[in-house]
Amino acid sequence: MGTSLAAAEAEAVHQALKKNVDLFAWMGSNMLGISPNIITYKLLVYKEACTIAQKKRRLGEENRMAAKEDAEKLLSIDFIREAHYTT
Repeated sequence: MGTSLAAAEAEAVHQALKKNVDLFAWMGSNMLGISPNIITYKLLVYKEACTIAQKKRRLGEENRMAAKEDAEKLLSIDFIREAHYTT
């Protein structure tokens, strides 16, 4: 909560959040039953455009492990899937 929020308002927001905690998806696994038609975005690509492979970014060891852990977590709950490209 922001520092500009009055103490009484902050408490009211806090109580509302506690009362409605079951309405929030805290993890991807909490979002079961959502149609892929609602949450899937299809990228529109110009067919005349040339494909260019971007340079691979190098992450530090700690960031690389954190990214791998997050990706594995999302893969395990079928929130994302591996994409295969021709480049």
